[in-house]
Amino acid sequence: MRKQRLGGIKAVGFDFDGTLIVSEEQKAKAMAEIFREQFGIKKGVEKAYASLVGSASNRHQKVNSLFQKLLHRTPTVRERQSVAREFGKHYQRHMKMCPLFQCSNLIKELRKQVSFLFLLSLENKKEVTAIAQHCGVAKHFDEILGGPKPKVENLLHIIKKHKLKPHQVLYIGDAHSDVIASKKMNVRVVLLGKKHTYERLKEDLAADFVFSSLCDVPKVFSTMILDRLRRKSHPGH
Repeated sequence: MRKQRLGGIKAVGFDFDGTLIVSEEQKAKAMAEIFREQFGIKKGVEKAYASLVGSASNRHQKVNSLFQKLLHRTPTVRERQSVAREFGKHYQRHMKMCPLFQCSNLIKELRKQVSFLFLLSLENKKEVTAIAQHCGVAKHFDEILGGPKPKVENLLHIIKKHKLKPHQVLYIGDAHSDVIASKKMNVRVVLLGKKHTYERLKEDLAADFVFSSLCDVPKVFSTMILDRLRRKSHPGH
């Protein structure tokens, strides 16, 4: 069956946490348990972790920041490895009950319109894959990508592996860092649910589309949206 055309878009990618699922609370609890068990820190971990959400930091960077805030030092290599190992166990235990998957029907509809769907997160690839499989969403994606590689590197992988042009890729995320990573690769980007604060306005406006939530993204892109994509691809026409 021939795919419906999506304004020249051949591949659509989704961020994971904050876009498809809501599990930052579970991550904060998992990290709090680890710092309590391994380092005797009983207070402030969840709040400190919450302050790092949306910072475009990967897991290693977040752990380094937590050590500086809570222990006032840099973690050793062994400590980082221990936290990474234990975090996966704690996080997956908290995720036995799947958090809210937002408007998953959108994925099924886009599946009909494009050749390739991918899931791209900053979180550890193995953990993202395990949670996506556990919650029944992995089957919709042709490829799942994640940390420790940065998003720019993974977007480049998608473009090269599938012989795509950057403007043929659309990425849907909920953070300003998603806009920045997409624009570095000249990839189309949808930004979800962000308030236009002064210091972030420039990054917000760089997004091709802004919607309040994934549920507001049209299941079939309207003519107006397709026309906007074409104008961005062919200025002056």
